[in-house]
Amino acid sequence: MGFSDVFATLTILSASVRFAVAAPTAQCCESLLGLMPIDTFMEESATYETENTDFWSATEILEPSCVFLPDSPEKVAQAVNLFVQNDCKFSIKGGGHSAIPGAASIHDGILMPMEKLRTFDISPDGSLAKVGSGYLMGEIYAGLDPANLTAMIGRYAKVGLGVALGAGVNYLVNKNGLAIDNVVSFEIVLANSTIVNANATSHPELFKALKGGNNNFGVVTAFTLATEKTDGSIYGGVISYAESYLDQVLDVVYDYSVRQAVDDHLTHVLPQYGYNGTTDEATNFSPVMYNKGVYELPEIMQGWLDIPHFNSTLHNRQYHDLAVELNEAFADGLVQEQRVFTVYADAQLYKDLWNNFHAWCKNYRHIPGFFGFHVNMPITPNAVQQGIAKGGNSLGLEDAGDRVLGAIYFGVTFNSMDDADEVLPAHDDFVKSQQALAESRGLLHKYIMLTYSGWDQPAIESYGEENVQNLLSVQAAYDPNKVFQRLVPGGQKLPSQ
Repeated sequence: MGFSDVFATLTILSASVRFAVAAPTAQCCESLLGLMPIDTFMEESATYETENTDFWSATEILEPSCVFLPDSPEKVAQAVNLFVQNDCKFSIKGGGHSAIPGAASIHDGILMPMEKLRTFDISPDGSLAKVGSGYLMGEIYAGLDPANLTAMIGRYAKVGLGVALGAGVNYLVNKNGLAIDNVVSFEIVLANSTIVNANATSHPELFKALKGGNNNFGVVTAFTLATEKTDGSIYGGVISYAESYLDQVLDVVYDYSVRQAVDDHLTHVLPQYGYNGTTDEATNFSPVMYNKGVYELPEIMQGWLDIPHFNSTLHNRQYHDLAVELNEAFADGLVQEQRVFTVYADAQLYKDLWNNFHAWCKNYRHIPGFFGFHVNMPITPNAVQQGIAKGGNSLGLEDAGDRVLGAIYFGVTFNSMDDADEVLPAHDDFVKSQQALAESRGLLHKYIMLTYSGWDQPAIESYGEENVQNLLSVQAAYDPNKVFQRLVPGGQKLPSQ
């Protein structure tokens, strides 16, 4: 199937789940407009145009029938009730940072951005922060930095809180685990339009399911996040290396994965490689940081500085400042695709994966704006154990034992959807070939990280049969009519029973 066919396929699948008595989408929008006129925006409005183009990837720009902008959980509940009663399709948009077509938007349905859900409350003791689902990472850091606090969330300023339903590698992942494991409570509107708080003592089975369960159980309107006290600043920035030094960088990447991240939980690095088709150049530009208010990297991280580099933005700063810098390297509105798989850490495999990707990317340098992006994100045994200690999640990482895992990301960017059919199927084939390479060496782990997955990668199935069955059991209990499967068709969905 060509990638241009994905949009048509999603539309057909969405339509196929309507009841025989389903209201036409235009009627759904008219009913919504009558119920909440100040929050509903039709196609001819400026708000509709703004919301329908406010996405990281051009693959996410579809043709919703109208836009609904709720500013309270109660309005979300009213809307869900209307959608269920009339069988209206809709999408749930947080930060709009997915590249999966339909994950945060919809064709012939109602686009529901969360951006006006703006609760932001820090508990008196500073241990928790309740954050509305409309907040982006940069805004959360800006709210916590002045209180000398941080949260285990995403790293880029314009990413939304969808990471806290999928996985969520974060600045303190080596110490405190993934973002999903540091959500203390989810405020969620269920399919029956009730608003509940799912946490360790109230709806605990739903609480665990939401930690990796994506948009399959309801509309999350707020997240209560565990916070971490800080020194008021951190030390970090981006170190950039020329192509001639990338083999040395790969050695340090492996050392970070199996030693630095394991032995010092305050370290954090996001090893990033890029190939620029326009210039035919490859570089490494890795965010490197230490979660303390120091003024230089600790000795354990000196390997990053020992390799000659052509630029460094390392300095003492706050989390918000770093998140903004990282985001500035990535433009909105281009065509994006992400794919990911997981391996057991291995130095030679890490080198082969990058070198193979670099060679593959050169075949597409003629594509306007082509950029290939490779990231290697370690998941340490402590990060996995943090998830277990905090009540467990749905990801199925426990079988890794004392071995470090690496989430292996490959992404492509280019200017125009006209080139999608040439690039994207080939990108899929390439990633599958690298999975096969890892498997041939006994290094492939089953896990596919949902937040970086491709549209057709079986992310939720990768959690393992037991976890999938648990998710389906929660669905049967909380959404027996499968509202969030049928009426919210986008994104990674639960597999069919």
